[in-house]
Amino acid sequence: MSTHTPAGSNWPEAMHLLEARQKREQAWVVASFAEYLAEEVHAHPEQALEAIASLAEWCDGDAELLAQARADVLQDTRRARAAVAENNKEAIELLELAGRAS
Repeated sequence: MSTHTPAGSNWPEAMHLLEARQKREQAWVVASFAEYLAEEVHAHPEQALEAIASLAEWCDGDAELLAQARADVLQDTRRARAAVAENNKEAIELLELAGRAS
């Protein structure tokens, strides 16, 4: 079976975009794993070293991957804070309306 390798000016760019997408997806997986491990460590602090070792193994010393995963977790944190703030604002409005209705 023959394999055909596309050529042309768009091929290197397409490969670069694909690799960048795969790296972002990998960082998202690492970020999700870190969030999961953080919950476990919160419940069982004695497992912190094991969690760190697991993350280090997953990242295999890739500082860029760790940085992107950290940025993903920070973004999740900002989104969560915004969602909580919006929910609290709506709760305040409901309480004010309930107070007026009484």
